Amino acid sequence: MTGTTSDDVGEDTAELARLRAEVERLRELIGPVEKSYIELQVDLLGARDAAIGAEAALGVARGYNAALEAEVERLQRDFRWLRDNVVQRIRRLRSHNPVTNNPFTRLGG
Repeated sequence: MTGTTSDDVGEDTAELARLRAEVERLRELIGPVEKSYIELQVDLLGARDAAIGAEAALGVARGYNAALEAEVERLQRDFRWLRDNVVQRIRRLRSHNPVTNNPFTRLGG
């Protein structure tokens, strides 16, 4: 059988006294403006809500970034198509133009 002896009770009392002294020492370090547990919990919940809001804003920014990247890709594709078609038309116009098609005109100019 294990029972509590007076030595165990004395040790528990001494430990309790040491812990209370430590709490008092820490309260002196903190100062008179010690926040209550409820205020700290409210601060924690506010910080959590701010983090959730920041993550939501990040998601919106990522979506906007993806849309912009798709738009840039479309514009680059359209530019390549336009550039290639314009160059081909200019080459066709030059090949059918008798002034630029004449080898002597090209050498003299």
